[in-house]
Amino acid sequence: MNEETTITGVYVAHWEVGRFVVETGRRFFGLLPRVEKWQPIFPAGFRLPNSENPRGPARYFKMTVRGTLGPKGHFAHLGICTRQLTISEVVSCEETDRPRETW
Repeated sequence: MNEETTITGVYVAHWEVGRFVVETGRRFFGLLPRVEKWQPIFPAGFRLPNSENPRGPARYFKMTVRGTLGPKGHFAHLGICTRQLTISEVVSCEETDRPRETW
């Protein structure tokens, strides 16, 4: 995917590896979400809400972004992410305490 698109997912702000997680379908007879983890490249100067007040090892943010998705590969620490997402604009960003179990 080389064209810019709008994507909604959850950004996991973790001390070791941050990742943008999106639901790509369903698995296990439609009972569980199938997800992909992408390495986000945020625009210069972007800051998470309340970034001066970290809580715990990870924080979760529901986000809608505009960006370009790169080809499949192995990115971030130990190759945990399957793609890179180059973000040109963060449309919305709000912290959540209820991320999906698999994220």
